[in-house]
Amino acid sequence: MENLTETERMTIERLLRRERESTLEAIGHFDESSRDLRERAGEMSLYRLHPADLGTEAQENEKEFLLASQEGRRLYAIDEALERLYKEPEAFGTCRRCGEPIGLPRLEVIPETPYCAVCAAALEAGAPAAPDAA
Repeated sequence: MENLTETERMTIERLLRRERESTLEAIGHFDESSRDLRERAGEMSLYRLHPADLGTEAQENEKEFLLASQEGRRLYAIDEALERLYKEPEAFGTCRRCGEPIGLPRLEVIPETPYCAVCAAALEAGAPAAPDAA
């Protein structure tokens, strides 16, 4: 089993830090746009607190929440990956499910992933988190 080299781990760390910063910016943007929408509510028509305005505001808030929660989950995954990288650098890049190398090409695209492509596909298809011991 090939482990990542020190240079590859440093590359992944830079990617994770960049993704973390980008995700934090996105979360901040959602907060700003949500605040802006609340300030504009009631001014979309001639009527104060028109039902259509309230519906639009609720829909926009729901959309913002869903996007923010997706970004929140991504931030959590990135932080978890950074923790794995710092605590056990020699084991980073090894699939949590099967123990095989994740591979640098996959880590360059999804640096926070704890799973190889085969295991990630199996998990998305509903397979158990740990492979069956047959």
